[in-house]
Amino acid sequence: MKKRKVFRLRYVLMIALGLFIAYNVSHALLTKETATGPSSGETAVTPSPSPVPTANEPEKKPEKSARPDPTPTPDPTRKPDPTPDPTATPDPTPTPQTTKAPQGGGTANTASPIYSISTKNKLVALTFDDGPDLHWTPQVLEVLSKYNAKATFFLVGRQVDKYPDMVKRIVDEGHAVGNHTWSHAQLPKLTPEQAREQMTSTDEALKKVLGKGTYLFRAPYGAVNDNVKAVAAQQGQLIIGWSIDTKDWAGSTPDQIMNNVKQHIHPGSIILQHSFGGKGGDLSNTVEATRRICEYLQAQGYQFVTVPELLAAK
Repeated sequence: MKKRKVFRLRYVLMIALGLFIAYNVSHALLTKETATGPSSGETAVTPSPSPVPTANEPEKKPEKSARPDPTPTPDPTRKPDPTPDPTATPDPTPTPQTTKAPQGGGTANTASPIYSISTKNKLVALTFDDGPDLHWTPQVLEVLSKYNAKATFFLVGRQVDKYPDMVKRIVDEGHAVGNHTWSHAQLPKLTPEQAREQMTSTDEALKKVLGKGTYLFRAPYGAVNDNVKAVAAQQGQLIIGWSIDTKDWAGSTPDQIMNNVKQHIHPGSIILQHSFGGKGGDLSNTVEATRRICEYLQAQGYQFVTVPELLAAK
């Protein structure tokens, strides 16, 4: 009985010793692990505890992470205004116009045709329409050269196209040239677009030959209406009429032409004659009348000038 009690006491002591040893070993291992951290290759993650709502506070939803506002896309229909140049002056709205003639002088007045000018100087402008050609135009030029008289030739575009060398001779001898439409058309019977084509085609022909056009324009037959005036203004053309019609085109004799001139001449006059065409294609009356006009008016103290020179004398 005594031995059984001793055995039980030993058994209890052994169990107690085992528990003590196990406790110490476990405590040592736990202390080492805490000091050295997690084993290599593992990352310690500490979960964030979800907030527990209180009884008096409603549960809060997690806030979204803040993002920067995106850069606004520029409106494609609007562009930023450039910084104005303080020295720049805005250009005025340009007035449509063709190249001015090489003769210079004169300011465009497209409100109505110019038939003559008012001046105290004894100046007169001889003008010749419908050319050039190779027969009558050279004869007229010879007379003008003999008297050192300058004139203005209103040329038809298709004639310019045929005889470019004669156009050059006219200018080389100091005379002025003007636009007399492409085909000697009656402009009031045309549409504005057709009238414009008559003017621009002739101006282009002159540019092709001379390298420059003209701002002088004379309507065939002197026929103009509001549409023709408007087109001429848009093209920068100055409409030139006449104050003395010699009617050489109708076959007037040199004597009849001279009487007409003597009755109507005054300082600033514009005299109409022709260098192509005529009644039956004959302009011998013009050639002779030009010689007499030059002699007579020079004797009266008149000076023969081009239309641009006459306009400049206003």
